[in-house]
Amino acid sequence: MARRALLNSRRTSRRLTRRQRLGAIMVGIALAAFMLIWGGGQVALAMLDGALGGVPPARQLASDTVVSDRHGQLLAVLHPNGDSRLPVPLDQVSPWLVQATVDIEDKGFWHEGAVDIGRVVGAAWNDLAHHSTQGASTITMQLAKVLYLQDTGGLTYKLHQLLIARHLDGSMSKQQVIEAYLDDIYYGHGATGIEAAANTMFGIHAKQLDLAQSALLAGLPNSPTDLDPLRHPDAARVRQHQVLQAMVDAGDVTKAQAAAAYAEKLSYANGTMDNLDLAPAFVNRVAQSLKSTLHLDPYTAGLHVTSTLDLTLQNLGQKIVTQQVNAIGSLHVTDGALVSMDPRSGDVVAYIGGAGPGHPGSEIDMAGSPRQPGSTFKLFTYSTVLGEKKATELTPVLDAPLTLPRGGPPNGEGPWTVHNYDMRYHGVLPLEEVFANSLNIPAVKVEQLAGVPSVVQTARAMGVTTLNNPAGSYGPSLTLGAYDVPLWEMAQAGAVLGNQGQLQPARFVLSAKDASGKELMPPRAAPRQAVDPGVAYIVNDILTNDANRVLEFGAHGDLTLDGHLVSAKTGTTQDFRDNFTVGWTPHLATAAWVGNADNSPMHGTTGITGAAPIWHAYMARALQGVSDDWPAAPSSLHHAGYGGRSGWFFAGTDANTGAKELSGRSYGSMGPGCVTWQTGGGTYWWCGSGGPPAGFGGGGGPPHHGHH
Repeated sequence: MARRALLNSRRTSRRLTRRQRLGAIMVGIALAAFMLIWGGGQVALAMLDGALGGVPPARQLASDTVVSDRHGQLLAVLHPNGDSRLPVPLDQVSPWLVQATVDIEDKGFWHEGAVDIGRVVGAAWNDLAHHSTQGASTITMQLAKVLYLQDTGGLTYKLHQLLIARHLDGSMSKQQVIEAYLDDIYYGHGATGIEAAANTMFGIHAKQLDLAQSALLAGLPNSPTDLDPLRHPDAARVRQHQVLQAMVDAGDVTKAQAAAAYAEKLSYANGTMDNLDLAPAFVNRVAQSLKSTLHLDPYTAGLHVTSTLDLTLQNLGQKIVTQQVNAIGSLHVTDGALVSMDPRSGDVVAYIGGAGPGHPGSEIDMAGSPRQPGSTFKLFTYSTVLGEKKATELTPVLDAPLTLPRGGPPNGEGPWTVHNYDMRYHGVLPLEEVFANSLNIPAVKVEQLAGVPSVVQTARAMGVTTLNNPAGSYGPSLTLGAYDVPLWEMAQAGAVLGNQGQLQPARFVLSAKDASGKELMPPRAAPRQAVDPGVAYIVNDILTNDANRVLEFGAHGDLTLDGHLVSAKTGTTQDFRDNFTVGWTPHLATAAWVGNADNSPMHGTTGITGAAPIWHAYMARALQGVSDDWPAAPSSLHHAGYGGRSGWFFAGTDANTGAKELSGRSYGSMGPGCVTWQTGGGTYWWCGSGGPPAGFGGGGGPPHHGHH
């Protein structure tokens, strides 16, 4: 036997070139010298370590970010396409996998040092003599390679790897070394680390791996591509058998256990990483928030993120949006969206970006795509005029033919005749009714009184970011929602009015911790007073009173909720391209939309028939068991009655404030030719020609707390 080995050695030597023989001699001398140094104590090793440049900084491997909802339910796993790494502590790895890895890779791991000198010498000689690459001999050396070195080969590389392994052995426990190794080694199919490998190959966690699965995975790092069980099942089976035999030889399993494991029929996953994403549009907003706030790549940062989402409300909202879009699909409605948030914190608890798979445009986030909000934009107009104290909720407004010298075609430079949705005129009505009934002509008059730039500034203060042109550049159609605003910002605006005028910007992330558990998100900033609390109170006083909208919407419709007092406003854009509904209580603000992602018109749907049913169904369920808790009137307001109606007023204002500008006459003196009557507890005026339109009247009534 020895003679045969000597002959084989001589044959090998004869095959070596002169240069190779010289190199082999030099390697032998160097290795011999290294072995002397290795055993010569710390001083000699320190000198060699210094000559090689010491221990370089550890390589930071990319890790997946795990996102949960506000209650800890797994929501999504973020990682680059085709690459996944999910570090887990050792106690979250199956003991079978740990034993299998040690037995096949480094059976002396638990009781020997970082380096097996004999195996290193053999590997180095083989590298030089046969131009082949031998794997590092110990787990610690493999970890040194993964974390610290680029594999350049050669003697210097080998010596550096040995010294780094020795450093790791001296600074880490065996448990820490094996944990790091199992988290950092590559298993194939883009999976780095055993947690990603278990998920990719079997669709389970590393802790759940049984003996058969563990033996298969433990063998993959030797050659992840050639041993890929999905592409090369026979090679993987051979390697699995080798691992099981190594475990038997080590005494970690019996022959019977190994045989049973080898006979087990393995059920594989599809070989893709954990692409879990239960709320794609919302999770994308989470990723954007992390990137802009923390200035890092959330797909590789390895964060543990708790989002603001309530998965129960998210699923509820998605179901309702999909059902409504399907129900009115015959009207050429193909998409919908919903955003719901807590006005007190700004936390977004539901964010539905589309009607779901199978609907055109389902890959587009329609909750974040700017659209024309229609008459929901009037929230900003009336908030502005009330805040400027140029009008009050009882100021009379004349709804009569109106043509402005500018604002129409071409390019907004020609005359613009304003029309109401119902193409009728309603005479003089109090501001609370023209607002709640969404009459366009009065809204344009109110906008002109407030000033378009002031309305723009109010919208910006309430969180609208899309109106970024000079405030004076917008036309009078602004109040009718002719300029694009995303749905989530309309929900945020409703939240401002539900939070006594304070803006708490929409928030998507509650917490983001790194691998060490350190919180990275900055403290939440204090809310900002966007509009006066008195303004918010008066707007809510108007919009919580269902009697104020009876003229156009009827009583007890989808803008009301049994058992709750809610503020709500709808919007419908020209040609029926967008339907909006925004509504809120102090505890929940929600905006809903239906339309088409390609901006094609729907067939006759309105905010009250298209989006409002979504809003109503969602809010009715979401507010079950939740009290309204509307606040008392702020001290800046006083309550007063005028002409059979009553309302809330800032000091120095009354029902006559703005009457001349908006109706051409005072509240108390309607002038000749005007008709006044009472019905449903409300007082109505008509000053148009020819008397009030047929069917006009009804509804009304004093306000109480709390366009189509």
